[in-house]
Amino acid sequence: MGVVIAASLKSLDQFTISHQASRLHPRKHGPDKFDILRLRSRPIGPVITFVKTDFDEKDLIGLLRDVRFLSVSNEYSLFSGVYRRKTVNFLGTGSGSASLLTALFEITPSRIEYLVRIGASGGLKGARIYEIVNVKTAFCMDVVSKTLSQAGRVNAGPTIVRHIHDMLVRDKIESVVENAVSVDAMYLFERNIKRAETQGAYCWDLETATTLAFGRRFNVKSASVLQVVSDKNGNSIGSYPPIRKLNFVLSVLNALTI
Repeated sequence: MGVVIAASLKSLDQFTISHQASRLHPRKHGPDKFDILRLRSRPIGPVITFVKTDFDEKDLIGLLRDVRFLSVSNEYSLFSGVYRRKTVNFLGTGSGSASLLTALFEITPSRIEYLVRIGASGGLKGARIYEIVNVKTAFCMDVVSKTLSQAGRVNAGPTIVRHIHDMLVRDKIESVVENAVSVDAMYLFERNIKRAETQGAYCWDLETATTLAFGRRFNVKSASVLQVVSDKNGNSIGSYPPIRKLNFVLSVLNALTI
């Protein structure tokens, strides 16, 4: 998998030009594609990404009607379905920014309207378990998002953040609009997490910064909505993994299909 990522990052500028030229006329396979997803067809409309171990995929499928599976990969999953008369797509990946980047590169170019990550996070300053964090800014402390964004932080799309916030409030879900930090792995990067916390990070994960950086790089409105599954006091959600309460996922779906 490291070879795939190295090649993808090396050809990023060439890929950006190709993507911008072909957004309206997608081809079956773009340049430097390895076909890891083994796509049957490309997603059209909003794409919701998730780490496969964060959810029971059957629970997500159950939120949709007329489900179609768009890939035949054992490592990744990509399926579409209808929610409130609009087609939405779910993209399941492995843990970490490298796995996510591979999947995003392979579904591009596609007519992606929104790109939203859902998943789990570790709580920092005052965050409480079960709380939902609607991320407004992510600190890029992982290699992939730094390379994509060429910056130390990246913002979510303000309009989609506002729509998601409105739906969370409407659905009476405890939530905050806050900052997150993404690091390279769950272990050995505690120093980066603590440094970001002093700069205003409210929670941490591995994939949010790459989601937002990819959206910024390729001009796709992006967001990340995370459930806090552990806090600084050692409290954690005993049933995780997977995330069982999907009310915040429904709020995200409602925001994407209004």
